Amino acid sequence: MNNKEPVSIIIPVYNENESLAIMVNILEASIKFQHEVIIVYDDENDTSLEPARDLMKLYPNIFLVYNDLGRGAQNAVIKGVEKSNYDIVLIAVVDEVIPIVAIKNMLQLICDLNCDFVSGTRYALGGKRYGGSFIGGLLSRTANNLFRWITGLVLTDATTGFKMMRKSAWKKLSIESNPVGWAFAFELSIKAQLMGLRMGEVPVISIDRLFGGQSSFNLGPWVKEYFRWFFWGVKRINRINKQQKRVITLDK
Repeated sequence: MNNKEPVSIIIPVYNENESLAIMVNILEASIKFQHEVIIVYDDENDTSLEPARDLMKLYPNIFLVYNDLGRGAQNAVIKGVEKSNYDIVLIAVVDEVIPIVAIKNMLQLICDLNCDFVSGTRYALGGKRYGGSFIGGLLSRTANNLFRWITGLVLTDATTGFKMMRKSAWKKLSIESNPVGWAFAFELSIKAQLMGLRMGEVPVISIDRLFGGQSSFNLGPWVKEYFRWFFWGVKRINRINKQQKRVITLDK
């Protein structure tokens, strides 16, 4: 990697007293380039706060931010980006520890190959998904494959929350989703291609809830919001197909 730009890592939390310290300690041991970790919480009673404050004593680059925009991962990410100090931001999911190893590759796509928007993929390039809700996993894989087949979207895993981008890209992708789960990640993926951003993808191995914690997964509202963006994107199929034809990867 020729250009090691600093990265702001945004981590929304919701009662993650079991997994937060594990993830952040692994993160700090793994990443050798300049970065900051912004932990965003919704509620003063969140069990994540105690381990977050302990982590701040260990690492000077970790910051705790209160989300005053409204509950949920979407608003937490918006607040985290607002408070971030660097041009490149990474949206990370606290209960998925293993994708940390992909961060260096994502940064390489942005710094060396001039990508504006990079997504992890659990469904291609050697990526894997383990654990979590069986129904949620089945719907995710099916929706991604079907949407890509219909619209020509270059990403193989548009719905994953593990994404890195420059702030110039973030500002173009104004979020309109209802704050339900991680549906906004799907919205960002669709809009990134519609707006002609240079898009990259790296494989990730996702092991959901490996270290416990409390999931906010709610099948009904989540499915409704994901399908709203599914059909929103399908209606714009001609515009999607006119944009980037293949995703940029590190494969030769």
